[in-house]
Amino acid sequence: MDQRKDRRRTPRIDIGENEVVRLELRHQVQLLDISQSGALIGCETGLPVGTRGHIRAGLDAEPFSAEVVVQRHHVRSAVKGQVGLGTVFGTMDDRSQRTLEGFLQRAKD
Repeated sequence: MDQRKDRRRTPRIDIGENEVVRLELRHQVQLLDISQSGALIGCETGLPVGTRGHIRAGLDAEPFSAEVVVQRHHVRSAVKGQVGLGTVFGTMDDRSQRTLEGFLQRAKD
């Protein structure tokens, strides 16, 4: 039997299977490609497909912010050592939607 003294100040409690825990991490990414539906980003850290995140960027000096979900890994990346992550946009506010539409339209012209 283990005779070590328990040093916890409070007892450990088992968490039920329906509980959700979020661990928020920040990663610097490189925006490689963007469309109306999603973005290809380069990241030094590989994230599993299905990972949810939030991207914030300046598109032509206009603020852009959207929720993203990693859909696939992509072999193309701008910098050696980066992982290409194909993401799809989730929710975004009206301002970000207008910023994205304007940016894509200017790039097309």
